Amino acid sequence: MEQTISKIKYHHENKKYCKILRKFAKNSRGETSGFIVEYSEDFIIIQESNEFDILGYFVFPISTIEEIRYNNSDKYYEKILQGEKLIEKVGLKHKIELKNWETIFKSIQNCGLNVIIENENPEDETFDIGPITGITKKSVLINYFDAKGFLDDEETEIEWDKITLVKFDDRYVNIFSKYLRKRKQK
Repeated sequence: MEQTISKIKYHHENKKYCKILRKFAKNSRGETSGFIVEYSEDFIIIQESNEFDILGYFVFPISTIEEIRYNNSDKYYEKILQGEKLIEKVGLKHKIELKNWETIFKSIQNCGLNVIIENENPEDETFDIGPITGITKKSVLINYFDAKGFLDDEETEIEWDKITLVKFDDRYVNIFSKYLRKRKQK
């Protein structure tokens, strides 16, 4: 864990692109690529970079990190981003308190941003998207919206232990959120 924190600190302080390999269930792994823009003892925020663009933010527990990679391919990708002056876009635009899930969601809610909340465990996989409507000591409530932009009539409650990844200030959720609607009452 100490080596992981050391790598996180290095990439954060030096604004270095990296690929983070994560394990979120017994036989389930995933990767996230981008720039470490903030971290605490327990959580990390990555500003995603994909297809030569700087995108939104991912939050996940540091305990899920298996490896932080910075190989020659990553260095070359970073060089291209520098050449395209995209590194200038890297940085956290919001104050997010990374103490625990409760403070993270309160911070995001205070920014007026909608979220994507994922449980990437294949045995219990979920994808929830929408505005944060409530926060308790053990869960977050959101007003889920579907692929047609319709908001559910009832809130969706997601317990902390069912969350592996949170996305916010992401192009997908920000644009979609402008076009949300309620179903007409029958």
